[in-house]
Amino acid sequence: MLNMIRMELYRMVRMKSFWVILIIVGVINVITVSLNDVIKNSPELQQAVEAAESEKDNPMANIGMSITMERNEDGSYGFLEIICSAAQGMLCALFIGIFTVIFATADFNSGYIKNYGGAVKHRWQVVFAKGTAVLAYTVMFFVLFIASSCLGVFIGGHKVVMDPAGKIFEVLCIQGLLHVVFGWVIMSLCLIVRNNLISMIVACCISMHVFTALYTLADKGLKKLGWKSAEISNYTVSGRIMRYGLDSSKILCSTLVVAAAFAVVSLALGSLCVTKKDLV
Repeated sequence: MLNMIRMELYRMVRMKSFWVILIIVGVINVITVSLNDVIKNSPELQQAVEAAESEKDNPMANIGMSITMERNEDGSYGFLEIICSAAQGMLCALFIGIFTVIFATADFNSGYIKNYGGAVKHRWQVVFAKGTAVLAYTVMFFVLFIASSCLGVFIGGHKVVMDPAGKIFEVLCIQGLLHVVFGWVIMSLCLIVRNNLISMIVACCISMHVFTALYTLADKGLKKLGWKSAEISNYTVSGRIMRYGLDSSKILCSTLVVAAAFAVVSLALGSLCVTKKDLV
């Protein structure tokens, strides 16, 4: 098992897409954060915000990705505001999902998995080894994202104000856990359908709030049927990613339950599929 984990980690860091995605994320993040004031005050953005507010009852108006950071009165940025603005906007999930699809389907597409998959005693170990690599990538992604965000703030001429250590630890741990589980869900989808195009479309649709719009439409139907408090996104990993932030301690336990449920189900389905189906 340990040898498989080491092999997956080695294969991950040897992939060109691993470095390309991290470099792109780091560079883009530094540029966009440093230009946050310019972007936020642009007439185009103001028009987009006004248009979104005028169509707030239309779920399709929320499709896409819009990320803005709010400054403090003294011009500084709160540390958690920087991180939560991107995490809740599903920007981090988008890049984690893209890499997960590329990584999880690479050895299936090349047929390499057949060389080592048939040699293991339990095929579910393949899923857990890949899941460990996705976890490691998510941790590295968050470290890079936090560093590039802070660098962008300094380049933009502002300073970062640290929030209470306990709150930083809580939010980073929960958001990190949710993004790891999101990566596992996409990884299991790749192992089940074994089609990187379908998996990539699903990952991008979730990150670009397409599924959220569908959940909203479904909520309206459920409310008409009698479920007055229907909110499907509240029971999904992506919904919790968008909701969990600075003032979310009240939903900590329920968020952990949702994350644990999706983690168990996704890994179990991925393991079952790899065990029952041929590897190529």
